[in-house]
Amino acid sequence: MNDQQALPWWQQSRLQYAAIGILIALMLFVIFILPNFVGPVAIDEADITAPAPSTKAAPAESPFADAQLARERKQAQEILNKVLQLQDQLEGQQVEQWGAKPYQDALDTAAKADEYYRQREFTIAQENYRATLSQLQALKAQASEALKEQLATGQSALDEKDATTATHAFSLALAIAPNNEQAQTGLRSAESLEAVLDLLRRGRLEEKTDHWEKARASYREALALDPNSPLAQAALTNIETKLRDRNFTRAMSAGFKAMDAGDFAGARKHFQAAGAIKPNDDAVPVALQQVNNQSLQTSINNKLAQARAAEADEKWLEANKLYQALLVQDSTLVDAVVGKLRTDARADLEKRTLHALENPLALNKPENYAAAQQTLAELNALNQSGPRLDDQRTQLAELLAKVDQPRQVILQSDNLTQVTIFHVGRIGNFEQHVMALKPGTYVAVGSRPGYRDVREEFVVGLNENQVSVEIRCTEKIALGS
Repeated sequence: MNDQQALPWWQQSRLQYAAIGILIALMLFVIFILPNFVGPVAIDEADITAPAPSTKAAPAESPFADAQLARERKQAQEILNKVLQLQDQLEGQQVEQWGAKPYQDALDTAAKADEYYRQREFTIAQENYRATLSQLQALKAQASEALKEQLATGQSALDEKDATTATHAFSLALAIAPNNEQAQTGLRSAESLEAVLDLLRRGRLEEKTDHWEKARASYREALALDPNSPLAQAALTNIETKLRDRNFTRAMSAGFKAMDAGDFAGARKHFQAAGAIKPNDDAVPVALQQVNNQSLQTSINNKLAQARAAEADEKWLEANKLYQALLVQDSTLVDAVVGKLRTDARADLEKRTLHALENPLALNKPENYAAAQQTLAELNALNQSGPRLDDQRTQLAELLAKVDQPRQVILQSDNLTQVTIFHVGRIGNFEQHVMALKPGTYVAVGSRPGYRDVREEFVVGLNENQVSVEIRCTEKIALGS
């Protein structure tokens, strides 16, 4: 750029107008004034025949031409600016490593453009700068393909366990596309590859020596270093599958062992634990059903054995209840149906016998006494003998005999109180009254005009020969109450 070009535009315009004015004045002087001062010149014939050497005068400076050149130069500079910006982007993407040849071709074209620029051939310079820009733009368009190539190279290197090549490829991919997630992930995997491989080797050794829990810990550590490592993922999945299978087999084996030992609750617990390990394994519900079936069968067998033992011990009521409970579990159980039919009558007889023996004082009522007599008659009618049956016969016979024997009862009063005994009758007024009553529970009621009635309940026991009872009205009734 010359000094004139360095001046502001308005100063450049004044200088151009002044130069044009001077040129016009000089031209007028040469055409109209200068011939008057120059005389005619003699011409030699030799000079006419011999052509004089041609000397081309340098063209005079043209403001319009200069303006055109300035505009072309500016346009060339604008294209160059775009070239430089795109060049910076491509160099930031390390274009020399993935597009060296076409990039050098573009630089060569730019060098030609510079040469034309220095020769002030700005139009040709523009064409070459545009060609350079097109070449760089083509390279920019190829960046996505270069990115794919580097990503593929990096992934292949990872698969081949080549950390160096993978690191270089993913680093170059990040230079091309800094925000590419695959490149970022790949670079992290490449940088941690050696450590991951060391942990995997250690895990495999622990796995071979049956230290599966330690192997799993090593694989987990490797996966923590590189969550995207397919090797670590596969190793961890494999060891967890082996551990799950082993733990499942152990739980199932423990369940069957407990079931064989009759520990059905323990067996259920082990089978349920196995189901938690493998929720979809068909063996678990089958095993649980086996536990239920065997538990039910064992329960049935135990109750049948208990019922038969109760029959053998003449505990008919207990045996009958056990048979009824079995029929609730399985109404089609033949042994239970037959056992219930066999024990129904004896159970009812035993129930009535025990009720009479356990409530001896209730036998003072005629209906209860008659029912007990009927029960004793049925016991005696049985053509069977046994310690319990014989004992029940004896106890009921003795009880009926005792209940039928009256006891002496001495009633004491004040000769003013009217005494009545429920289910016996009115006794009247007395100071002392002696009567005979069978064992049982009685209620004596006393009444006296002007006094509050009294009620005395007393018991005539089986083992008592004499009972004393005092009954008198002593609490006056207040007037107006």
